[in-house]
Amino acid sequence: MFIDCLQCHLAVCAQKDLPNYGTRDRDFWNLISIREPTRPQIDKNGFLQVHTSLFHDVAGLEQLDPTIRFILPSAGHIREIYNFVDSVSGEPLLIHCWEGRSRSTAIALALIVRGMHMDGFTTDEIISEAPELLLAIRRIAVPNHLVLTLALEHFLEKETADSYVTQLLHHPVLFSNRYPGASPAD
Repeated sequence: MFIDCLQCHLAVCAQKDLPNYGTRDRDFWNLISIREPTRPQIDKNGFLQVHTSLFHDVAGLEQLDPTIRFILPSAGHIREIYNFVDSVSGEPLLIHCWEGRSRSTAIALALIVRGMHMDGFTTDEIISEAPELLLAIRRIAVPNHLVLTLALEHFLEKETADSYVTQLLHHPVLFSNRYPGASPAD
């Protein structure tokens, strides 16, 4: 989907869907690959450039083997992602993580918010429109709280970033995706 505030196409998918994009849209997408070090390598064929970030999804860490050292998302990971995005400015971006629901959607939402912020949108406009754009791209989005916080803190003051995260994640559909059957008003 073309996102006006980014002046590029933006998509999100699960790792298992990457071959479809690489074949169907050969040499169209610049790929942000977010995966755990223990997950299978991706096939980079069909993508223009690939940036890989290795970190675990902080949701569900209780399911990890305690003998495995996990890597939390960090400001450094976010800085590298933004550097990659800026280096391919205006070119199509595809973001994936294992399921295409948490880490990848957090990065996509942060990019949308950053683009809207840079275009001079008001806070109210960002809070109401950014989640709708994300959901148009990936209806099953459940943005990772920590990744989104780190990504917004990259260009917003901490208090502003925290406020945005709270408001964005309380969008009714995003909230319902995380907590099926519940609403932020409960």
